[in-house]
Amino acid sequence: MPAFIKSICLPFFLSAFFVASINAQITVDKIISYKKTTSGIEGKADNAIFDVHAYSENIIRVRVSKNKRISNFSYALVDTAVPAFNNISIEDKGNTVILSTSVIVAEIRKQPFFKIIFRDKQGDILNEDADATGFAGDRVTAYKQLQDGERFIGMGEALGNLDRRGSGITLNNTDNYKYSDPRVPMYSSIPFYMGIHHNLVYGLFFNNTYKAFFNFGLSTPFTSVSFDGGDMDYFFMYDTSVAKIIEHYTSLTGRTQLPPMWSLGYQQSRCTYYPQDKVMWIAETFRRKQIPIDGIVLDADYQLGYEPFRTNTQRFPDLPKLSSDLKKMNIELTASVYPGVNIDSSYDSYTDGLKKNIFIKTTDDKPFQTEIAPLKVHLPDYTNAKAREWWIDKMQWMKTNGINGYWNDMNEPAVGGSYLPDNLVFDFDGRKATAAEAKNVYGFQMARSSYEAALKNNNTQRPFVLTRSGFAGVQRYSAMWSGDNMATDEGLMTSVLLNTQFGISGVPFVGYDIGGYIGDGNKNLYTRWIEVGIFSPYCRNHREFFGAANEPWAYGEEAEAISKTYIGFRYQMMPYIYSAFYEASQTGLPVQRSLSINYPFDGNVYELNYQYQFLFGDAILVAPLTSKETSKKIYLPHGDWYNIYTDKKITAPKEFTQETPACQLPIYIKASAIIPMQSLVQSTKQKPADTLFLHVYYGKEKNTFTYYEDDGNTMAYKNGNFCKRNIEFDPISKQLIVSAQEGTYTSDFHNIKLMLHGFDKSINKIDVNYKPVLTGDDHVQLLNALENLDDIYDKKYYQSLKNSSPAPPVKTCTIINSPKQINISW
Repeated sequence: MPAFIKSICLPFFLSAFFVASINAQITVDKIISYKKTTSGIEGKADNAIFDVHAYSENIIRVRVSKNKRISNFSYALVDTAVPAFNNISIEDKGNTVILSTSVIVAEIRKQPFFKIIFRDKQGDILNEDADATGFAGDRVTAYKQLQDGERFIGMGEALGNLDRRGSGITLNNTDNYKYSDPRVPMYSSIPFYMGIHHNLVYGLFFNNTYKAFFNFGLSTPFTSVSFDGGDMDYFFMYDTSVAKIIEHYTSLTGRTQLPPMWSLGYQQSRCTYYPQDKVMWIAETFRRKQIPIDGIVLDADYQLGYEPFRTNTQRFPDLPKLSSDLKKMNIELTASVYPGVNIDSSYDSYTDGLKKNIFIKTTDDKPFQTEIAPLKVHLPDYTNAKAREWWIDKMQWMKTNGINGYWNDMNEPAVGGSYLPDNLVFDFDGRKATAAEAKNVYGFQMARSSYEAALKNNNTQRPFVLTRSGFAGVQRYSAMWSGDNMATDEGLMTSVLLNTQFGISGVPFVGYDIGGYIGDGNKNLYTRWIEVGIFSPYCRNHREFFGAANEPWAYGEEAEAISKTYIGFRYQMMPYIYSAFYEASQTGLPVQRSLSINYPFDGNVYELNYQYQFLFGDAILVAPLTSKETSKKIYLPHGDWYNIYTDKKITAPKEFTQETPACQLPIYIKASAIIPMQSLVQSTKQKPADTLFLHVYYGKEKNTFTYYEDDGNTMAYKNGNFCKRNIEFDPISKQLIVSAQEGTYTSDFHNIKLMLHGFDKSINKIDVNYKPVLTGDDHVQLLNALENLDDIYDKKYYQSLKNSSPAPPVKTCTIINSPKQINISW
């Protein structure tokens, strides 16, 4: 077409397209009719049907569809059935139907369009529709009013700031190599966020797997969310805190299972370690240098031609022997496996997959062929129960080779641009679905298949599955890590923030590639990364094939010594860490916690300078550092805090600058904290000394810590073989009460050594079960950052650091760890 004709016709074409789009849009207008159900109402509006059901006092589900019926099918939900919750009231007030629980009031407007306003019982608006829900072709959009000062947190792995306001986020699982641009979607999709305004907190989870765009007031005076297909289906949640909203959300999508203890230890990885002797050398070097480790991870190069379940025997002549030898050293293997099945007639997974008809099909009923570099592959359809069973059988290979860690990589799937054409047919457990609906749950269902394989093939042991791609609910089956990060300061800080973003989105077992996957990094970057990395729930050091070495000893003696100290500190914290994982399994509360969980209405925690700070468990505040920082501006929220190195007490809220020598990460302990610790071990499978060190930091507030212990590996805890105790600190009554043990597990610790930080120096005795016991005086640092540096630093410099952070005085006392209640008073 000539250019002048284009210039005349283009405005006409655009105008006609716009008018056609408006005419094609279906809006959910006035309610025509409705009926009451056990837990809510169902009805018809112009051009759509809807239902509103209360799931509990704190959760209301809203569904709107242009179809004749609404499907209950969902991979994300633990239970797809609508519960028969009947503790509600329904009242018709002319143009409004009022559906109320004891916590939430939902005002459902009948006209001029279907609209819902959620209020608390005091009548304050929590969340309000701004316009009618609309369908434009297959696309569905909901609009919400933007409240004054409203902040938004959540959305899982999506890049960007802690406060999502003013941003737009696309959810469309993508292999985002070298990620940095927040406009590009990441490896996983979690369509869940929380709104915070006027000292109120609510949550919204959108149960829709299609590609989505969330607009948090980016260029509009409202928020909106659009999906490329499906129904508008969301759960509205309201409670008194962010922690409670996370608990409600994970009651719907599930919670992490207790992982095997070894997966919580330090993991060393590389793309890739081979040959077999190199892996043994890595393990032996860790043990010789006495740097604790629990796992070594093999990337895909252990395979023959990148084909899952085929060993490259030139590189690994006896993989079962390698696994066995490592196990004798208390080290477990984790191995990568891709979803792609190479199109290779000599490959039994390919021929067997064709025979059993388990691959994704095109509309002409042929297996879809694509590429996951460097192979031409077919992809198993993990939404097909038959394919999942096939995968479970194939994963028996892992058990045969002694591998207990399953790493699912490249499972967005990582085809070119992570693009899947529209002409694909997924089974979707008999429903049938296109790639548009199925792609975002592909990695999730692969992780599910691997988890179920571990349960079936090694049913006495707890599974450990690591996945790169997932969807809401993936936490039921797998840990996640945040993909191919950069070995830069920006990569470090982004990785830390992604961990907390995952955590407030219901995924507590998360990690990143310590040191950065892509690039060479440097000593200072590595040191700062390992210091903060030991506070990552999944603690793995990983580097690309062509990058510089990234093991703890690769950057010289100082970096090695600092690594040894901080990794050792993680192992000493294991009772505290494991108890935090138990809490996550019960409530969904993450292990690495955004400050917005505890302090949602404190504007400073969202500031760009402070949004990277986090709580590890409930008591330890960590401020990550870049490679260039020798001092750090810190913000401590309301309360009293202790410097971890000196026990100096700081009354907050407070902003200040902290000097940060290379060996010291800024870490602060919350007043009234209870932190159980153990002696240093080289592996979680090594029994610690028989004394549990119970660090208590004096504070004005009452505090309760739930201590949890079991064998760390088997499923016996599900039959009551665990040790659970509540430890309560009460400064008013001057008591520390350790409750009687729940469960039948015999604790590994025969003694408890109380370590009383910040207590009155005049306390010379305490009463234990009403009998006086003398206290001792000691000088103890929870973390001695100089522990392995005395022979490395210049003596004068070493002494200056020691003088600047002297070990503080601590009152101590050792008592018998009786399973009965222990009453301690002073």
